[in-house]
Amino acid sequence: MQYTNRMSYVVYYRGNQVLKKLEQFPVDISYISKKLSYAILYMDKELEHKIRKTLRFTKGFKFFEPSKTFDASLNF
Repeated sequence: MQYTNRMSYVVYYRGNQVLKKLEQFPVDISYISKKLSYAILYMDKELEHKIRKTLRFTKGFKFFEPSKTFDASLNF
């Protein structure tokens, strides 16, 4: 698997339906806060539109945004 053009995103939700839907996508979930109801995930930029479109119709989904802590200049 080649990691190119990866980006960090934050998904805010209510309930576990969104988490179950995220597990079906090719994303890396790095953190889930059950108390504050958000998840931080990494994925390719090309998948953003597809995942945003699918999550929009998922019960319990609030919103989806790029992570403010992500720094594209860092490359590990």
